[in-house]
Amino acid sequence: MADEDARYEAMVEFLGCFPTLSGAPPTEISELSDGVALFEALSEIAADFFDPTTIARHLGDNWALKSSNLRKLLRNLEQYYHEGLGKDADFESVDVGAIAKDSDPEEIASLFELLAAAAVTCENKGEFVGRIMGMTPENQAEMKEIIQSSLGRLQAYDSPEDDEEEEEEEEENELVFGAATPGSSAPTPKNLFSRDHNHSGYEGTDDTEEIENALVDARRELAAFKSQASIADEENEAAQKKLRVLVEDLQDRLLKRQEELITAEEDLKAATVSLEDFKAKATELGEKNAQLADDLDVANAKAAQLRKAEATVMAYRNKLEGVGVMNQQMTDLEEQAASYLRQIMELEADTKKLPALQRNIQQLQDKVSKLEKEKSDADAAVKTKAAEVADLKSKLSASDGAKKMYEEELNELRAHQEGGGDEDLATGVSGLSLASATSVTEAKEKAIRLEVENKKLKEDLEALKNAPAPSLPPIADGTTDVGALQGEVARLKDELSRKEAEKAKIGSDKEKLEAYTKKTLAKFQEKYLVALQECKAKLKEKQDKIEALEGRSSSEKTAQKREERLLSATIYELGLAIMQNRLKDR
Repeated sequence: MADEDARYEAMVEFLGCFPTLSGAPPTEISELSDGVALFEALSEIAADFFDPTTIARHLGDNWALKSSNLRKLLRNLEQYYHEGLGKDADFESVDVGAIAKDSDPEEIASLFELLAAAAVTCENKGEFVGRIMGMTPENQAEMKEIIQSSLGRLQAYDSPEDDEEEEEEEEENELVFGAATPGSSAPTPKNLFSRDHNHSGYEGTDDTEEIENALVDARRELAAFKSQASIADEENEAAQKKLRVLVEDLQDRLLKRQEELITAEEDLKAATVSLEDFKAKATELGEKNAQLADDLDVANAKAAQLRKAEATVMAYRNKLEGVGVMNQQMTDLEEQAASYLRQIMELEADTKKLPALQRNIQQLQDKVSKLEKEKSDADAAVKTKAAEVADLKSKLSASDGAKKMYEEELNELRAHQEGGGDEDLATGVSGLSLASATSVTEAKEKAIRLEVENKKLKEDLEALKNAPAPSLPPIADGTTDVGALQGEVARLKDELSRKEAEKAKIGSDKEKLEAYTKKTLAKFQEKYLVALQECKAKLKEKQDKIEALEGRSSSEKTAQKREERLLSATIYELGLAIMQNRLKDR
């Protein structure tokens, strides 16, 4: 393969040495397939036989015009070999079709060898040999081998005209020397000089006249034959001229038919291109239709998913509305807890007042002890004041009435406080319901009522503190009944313990309510977050499946397009090959 490349490189360099090339010097052997560069080089070798203006140029891929140029080149080269060089070669061995269609380098090299043989055997062969000597050493060696191979293909050429002249001379000699056809009685040179010379002179004179007459007749016949030969030559030349004109006409017609064929091929190619465009458009429309169908299916699937998502959203919206109701209930519970906290704070404030009450009790106890001393002192003085007893008894009866009335009011107050307060507190605690907002409102009303009653109890307590001690039977020194004071102290202690128990109960209810609220909120938050995460995971999974299906669909569409294009290209090439074969057959 390297030897072939070197051989082709030497051919290209040798052609680049010709100044008659119209374009850039060739760089590859395939650039010689149109015959233009070869024809222009031969125009310098034999300008009378090669006119570069008679060939077509800028042919592109049009193999028909290339074939026309190559045939004309071979025809003129054969004529130059015969008429200019007196040589002959195997011109028919060059495959013009392989050069024009496939740019076959072997056939181009075979044609180049004929050109090289013409260059080194023409009249100006010294100039072309000098150009070969100016090439690179490697290409010089390759060109020497090419020239040896090309000269080995040459043969001596025998012209038909020379054969005709030889035949005419032979006929003339036959006529001159009396060569007759079989059966003719014309005398030959042998029998002319074979007669008996012993005859008389008269007989010799007769024979000489006869010979002269035969010679005159032979010359006359020779002149007739020459005139007939000249007439035949003229007719032959006229026939050859007509034949040449006919051949030129046929060549012109062939060129016209080739041009028409080229035009038809171009039209066919344009129609084929248009057909391919229409097929491509049809395929594209089909793909668009399929794509739209796929998009419609995807849209329907997405619509179904959207409906499912809307149903899920509605379900979550309902849950959120339930959560809103629960939030409202929680808000109400928080407000109720705040009211309880306010009550607890008020009770704590009351508890802070207990030391003062205890101090007052202690003071009262001190007063009781003091009064006991005074009573003992008064007992001693009772005896001295017996006279005042009667008066004191009347006052005592009045005091007893007042005492009873006070005790009744006190009992009513105690009954109201013990019954109403406990009932309100129990109702308040039991009214903590998460069922509806009315229970919360009732709890608020009860809490307000409890505040009012608590305030009333405080006022009553202040009134009891500020109220004068109940009048007791007068003693000698004006002291009051100690038992009544002790009973009042015990009552106040019982009330204080009851308030503390109510405070503890309210605190425990508050703690239970807070724990229940926190637990409910935690459960709801956990359940809602788990459902939300599951929904997000399902949506992500669906989206991944949709993306995977879309990628698979796009890859399948791309593969289908590629297969359709390959099939179209194969059909086009097959149709073009069938058309070319038909044209060859024609």
